[in-house]
This record gives sequence, C-alpha cells and structure tokens, in this order.
Amino acid sequence: MTLSSVWKTALGSAALALALPLCAAAQQPACPNPQSPRNLDPRAHGIYDQTTRRSIVMWTSPAQSIQYFARPGCIGQTLLRCSEHYHHPVENTQGCSDELAKSLKPEVDPGDRVEIHLAFSPQVGTGCDRRTLNCCEGEPKVVLAYSATVRAGGNPTTPIAPPRGGKLAEWSGSATDPDNTPGECKAPAQWSFHLGCGFQITQAQLNLLGSPKPARDPQPCNRLSRDLTKVQ
Repeated sequence: MTLSSVWKTALGSAALALALPLCAAAQQPACPNPQSPRNLDPRAHGIYDQTTRRSIVMWTSPAQSIQYFARPGCIGQTLLRCSEHYHHPVENTQGCSDELAKSLKPEVDPGDRVEIHLAFSPQVGTGCDRRTLNCCEGEPKVVLAYSATVRAGGNPTTPIAPPRGGKLAEWSGSATDPDNTPGECKAPAQWSFHLGCGFQITQAQLNLLGSPKPARDPQPCNRLSRDLTKVQ
C-alpha cells in the first residue's frame, strides 16, 4: 500500500468517525419507552432526526401552565406546572464549556452551571413536595428544561420561567434522576429543551428549590427516541 493510499484511508476513517452520532458507548437493556437524558449538541453531526418551526408547547411567562400539542394540528391540552427542580451537574449536554461540574458538593456556587426542569401534568397533587415529581398526576407529562449559570444575589420572589426565543430541542423521553437500580427504565415524558449557554438564574431563586438533584448518565443509543427535533 502506498503512502498516498494510507493517507486517504486515514482521512476516510476520520470522516466516518466525525459522521457518527455522539451517544453513550455501552448499550443497556431496552425499555418500553425511550429514555432521557441525551446529547443535544447542535454541532454533533447526525444526532437530530428532523427540524421544524413548530414547538410541542405554547406558554405565557412565567409558564405556570402550558398548552401541549401531541402532533401538529392537534387541539392543545392544558397542563399545569407540577414540579420545579434542578440538577448539578447537568443531565442533557449541549456543548457548553462549563458543563462539567467543578465539584460534587451538595450546594452550588455562583459560576456553576445547573439544569432547570419545570414539569407539567394534567393534575397537580396536594400534600406533596413540588421539588420532586410526586405531585405530577396523569398523562402526559412534559418537561421544559434549560441550563443556566448561577448568579449571586437575586430576588427569591422572582418566579423561575423558561427562556424566550431561540432554538429548542424536543424529543420523546423519560423522567430522569439517577437510577435506583442499574439499567432502570423510567416513566415516559415529553421534552422541550431551550438550547443555549448564556442563560442565568440567581442563587436566591435556586435556594427555594433546596439542594440540587444528582444527574442521570446520558442514555445509550438503543434507549434513545428517533424523534429528536430541532425547533428553529
């Protein structure tokens, strides 16, 4: 084999590697429904299945309720905010430079990146902790999520609201939180994730949500849905 052919083979292998979607390496037993979290990096080639201009949700800030559309053209279903919590480190990665947690301490500091989850369901339970998913009753369940850098100070009365504008990643997935047993399958949820690395949330807002929840590992390819959609 000539040096030229070796070089061409190497270039072809590198191009093939770049063309492959990024996902967790090892497969796990399949689940009845797709699982979350997953890689959402828009720069990763081939991970998005489709693009659209229509989101699955509509809402008015601060999004105490949303209109959920199971399919384009369907009548919207009203869902109520039933949970608000955050994860540190983040669960769904999108290529932000500070996604790796600086430490595994139970508190977060200004400058840390966290992932905010606002969950919605048809009914909201009573006598339960809305920092968990225990208040989310009925189907479907929808999660509005985004990652943000913690900023010092703030007003604790300022409601936590999803960002407006920009691009979204939406998919069929599941609840998250670390697995109770290896390879656990979690209940279904629809996701609408606001892409972007420049969002902020204040420490005063986070203090009302208690300690951060740990992150579930990104799920392997055989557990991911085939409907990851970029909403332009």
